Amino acid sequence: MGIGDFFKKTFGKQTCAFCGKEVGMMGRDKIKNDEFICSDCKRTCSRYIQVYRFTKDELLGHMEYMKRQGKLVESISALRGYRIPSASRQGIIFYDEVGMFRVYNSDKDDKYPLEMIRYDQVAKYEPYCIETEPTESGKAKEFKEGGVKITLVGGQTDLSRMPKGLRAHPYITGEITIQLDKNNMTYVSNIIQQFNTIFGVHDDTKGLFSFGPTKQQKREGEALKAMGSMFGAAIKAAKDGAVSEDAAAKVADAMNKVDDAATGGLAKYSRLADEAESKI
Repeated sequence: MGIGDFFKKTFGKQTCAFCGKEVGMMGRDKIKNDEFICSDCKRTCSRYIQVYRFTKDELLGHMEYMKRQGKLVESISALRGYRIPSASRQGIIFYDEVGMFRVYNSDKDDKYPLEMIRYDQVAKYEPYCIETEPTESGKAKEFKEGGVKITLVGGQTDLSRMPKGLRAHPYITGEITIQLDKNNMTYVSNIIQQFNTIFGVHDDTKGLFSFGPTKQQKREGEALKAMGSMFGAAIKAAKDGAVSEDAAAKVADAMNKVDDAATGGLAKYSRLADEAESKI
C-alpha cells in the first residue's frame, strides 16, 4: 500500500458495512476485517461494548440482541423497581421481580438503546474513589468523585473458577463505571449494600442479637427437607408406575431449593430473569 492509499484509507471517506453510507474519519469506527461502522449504526449497539472487537456478522447479531433488550425494557416498564438515589445523573434501578438491573445515565439514555443486565451476570462490583492532591501542603486530599465499578462475566471467563450460578454476558466485556457523587461516598455505600443483599454476602452471619439459623442455614435446611419430600414422591411414583403432577412439582421444588442453597439465593433471581426473557 502506497502512502497515498494509506492516507486515503485512514482519513478519507469509508463505507459503513451496515447501512452503506459514506462517512468521514470522525463519523465512523473501525471493526474487524478492515470494515467500518458509522456513528448512526453504532448508536444501535450497547454503549458498553467496544465495536472494534467484533466482526460485521457478530455486530448484526448484537443489534438483534439489543432490539430484544428494548422489548425487555418495555415489558418491565410497569414495574416500579428500586431506584437508589444519587447526586449525579447516573445510577442503578434494581428490579428484583425479574432478577435484573438497569444502569441509567440521563445524558446518554436518549442516544443509545436501553438494556437490562441480569444479576447473575455480575462477576464483581466495587466502590471507587478519586481524590486530588491538596492545593496547600499539610491539608488532606480533596474528594473529587465516587462511584461503583461493575465487571460482568465475560464470554471467555472460566466459570469453574467463579461462584456457582453465574452466567456470561454475550457481549459486554469491559468494566462499567457509574459516577454517583462528587461530595461523599454515601450513595456508593447504598448500592454496594444492595448488591450484597442480592448475592447473600452476609446471609451466613448473625446479627448481634439474632437467634436461630442464618438465612443460608435456612436455605440449606429447606433444600434437605425438599429432597426428602422428592425421594418420597419418587418411591410412590415407582410403586404406582406413573409420575403424578404432585411428584413432578416436588422434584422441581427440590431442585430449585438445592440451587438456592448452592448459590446463596442467586438462583431465585436467575429463574425470574429466565421467565422474563422467555416472554420476549
